[in-house]
Amino acid sequence: MQYFPCYQPIIDINRMSIAGYEALARTRASDGRVISIGAMFSDPSFNRRDLLAIDRSVREQALAYFAKSQQDVFLSLNLSPEWMDHVADTMPVPTLEMAKKWGVDPTRVLIEFVEGAGDNKNMQKLLARYRAAGMRIAIDDFGSGFSHLDRIIALEPDIIKLDMNLFKRAMAGGVSQEVVQSISYLARRTGSKLLCEGVETEQEFYFALECGARYVQGYFFWPALPEFIDSDSPKGIIRGLLDGFVARNIDREKQRMRYMEEMALYFHLVQSALKGNILEFENLSAAPDGFLRVFLCRHNGEQISPNYDLADDVDKRTWLVDQENYGSNWSMRPYFYQAMAAKQLQQKNQVASAPYRDVRSGRLCQTIGKVLSGDRILFADIMCFGEDDKDSHGNRFYLR
Repeated sequence: MQYFPCYQPIIDINRMSIAGYEALARTRASDGRVISIGAMFSDPSFNRRDLLAIDRSVREQALAYFAKSQQDVFLSLNLSPEWMDHVADTMPVPTLEMAKKWGVDPTRVLIEFVEGAGDNKNMQKLLARYRAAGMRIAIDDFGSGFSHLDRIIALEPDIIKLDMNLFKRAMAGGVSQEVVQSISYLARRTGSKLLCEGVETEQEFYFALECGARYVQGYFFWPALPEFIDSDSPKGIIRGLLDGFVARNIDREKQRMRYMEEMALYFHLVQSALKGNILEFENLSAAPDGFLRVFLCRHNGEQISPNYDLADDVDKRTWLVDQENYGSNWSMRPYFYQAMAAKQLQQKNQVASAPYRDVRSGRLCQTIGKVLSGDRILFADIMCFGEDDKDSHGNRFYLR
């Protein structure tokens, strides 16, 4: 049986072009179809030395083909940490030797390793040798079961490749979406670029943009191909998608602004219904959807009123008085010192915190606050705009 590489394009969203290709091992079925041999790598019954020999053969074929290409792209090669245990400190590194043999500039090679089996110390030593030669490093399937933040810290990868299953689960929102957003934040803070693979639909492409991805790859664009294609092939596709993304999010941002304006107007009505530290809510009009609760604090952060919670009734008029948090101190919360900073800058409008997950309801919320007279600060918790929202086609919005 023959084994050979095919090449799946990796799209640079910013440049709207193909930035590189991932070399993927393939063979032919009995009917002549080209099929993946990925299952062999996870099959413990397959002889590991034979598999290593196949893997190295495919890698060398890919480097030989890449050496003949005139395109200004990179080649991504997959390595299992398991293989790294086979290369002692004193041994030549097979992939480096292959690149030298075929005259490939090592700076154009990306070493993509999948988290899994293998000795972490051996892996770090070998990856250091790749990097010393000029090759770049990518962590594949980040966010899967083997993810360790210490690898990010130790290896400082050039690219973090998001686990495909986690990426697709995050499309549904909830905790998985927040994990993906945290990985995106981690990538930005460490100087790594985020790559989302397995992009198969327009909505998944838009979600990759919301995640802050620089690169994408998947069947929505191209499968693994037997040869390289024109680097500018994605330009028309990406330009149209970005135009749609911008138009959609401008409309969404206008909705968010109107939502926040509605919250601010009702927040002002609540202020007028205060008598000292008591909210006289009986004469308040129905609250808008998304308005959750209000409470008062002193300038030292101590809560001096009960929580006035809105019940989930039909007309949004039922207020519940909850004494549980009376006397609690919230001075460590960002919304508290944001309100105090606004007062010191003599800003008249209320301030709004960054989104956070509400402990009681499990919903994504924000807190708005305004300093009042008499050593008081009024706070209101509101549902974060876009939480559990869908557009007219049933697609989730991801803008936060």
